[in-house]
Amino acid sequence: MGADGAALTMTRVTRQHGRGASAVHALRGIDVALRRGTFTAVMGPSGSGKSTLLQCAAGLDRPTSGSVALDGRELARMGERRLTRLRRTRVGFVFQSFNLLPTLTAEQNVMLPLRLAGARRGRELRARAHAALDRVGLADRAASRPSQLSGGQQQRVALARALITEPEVVCADEPTGALDPATAAGVLALLRGAVTELGATLLMVTHDPVAAAWADRVLFLEDGLVTDELTVPHGADAVEEIAGRMRRLGGATAPAVAA
Repeated sequence: MGADGAALTMTRVTRQHGRGASAVHALRGIDVALRRGTFTAVMGPSGSGKSTLLQCAAGLDRPTSGSVALDGRELARMGERRLTRLRRTRVGFVFQSFNLLPTLTAEQNVMLPLRLAGARRGRELRARAHAALDRVGLADRAASRPSQLSGGQQQRVALARALITEPEVVCADEPTGALDPATAAGVLALLRGAVTELGATLLMVTHDPVAAAWADRVLFLEDGLVTDELTVPHGADAVEEIAGRMRRLGGATAPAVAA
């Protein structure tokens, strides 16, 4: 962990696309610290910089200026090969579109990060994949391909894949955006469990106040800046409080419902 007790820190991070009068300033000076074993949601209107923040945090995009440090290691100082290795072992990813390889089974998809990191085939590798699938309730679907699984099951496979390397940080980009409310709740419970039971640090971008209410805190972005922050209250009031703050930002959402 970093010297400041954070799993991830972003300090004065800016991200600019293009130059001159046509330049787009996606991030304008972000300061964020994620303590280990916490769940942070990021919300904001379309174009506020949410996805760019997540990509910079995960090392998928390099900031124009500022510092991003994972477990005390400054990402900007790393070459591409070292940064790729770090992402494979220290950062887990969960996406709205699942991003499973269609020709691989659930077990093979889950094993993929370990294989890419250099792990060999073998009984131990399969045992780790089985344990990861069992954690998300899909041990009996290890031999199924994505086309044989529901959307919720595919997202659970993606979560098992994200967690198999025991990463310091899990980055989730609209992980429930393609799911119905009941299925989404099951996936969010698993994400919450990764934090409380496994000690993962979770950073999630979402447009949904119901999803954000599962977090410990919510960061609200507007025009590339964190303009508001909420420590999530317990109970049914959390969803309405989050939705109200989004409305004040101009990020209209569907009417809030009880979580």
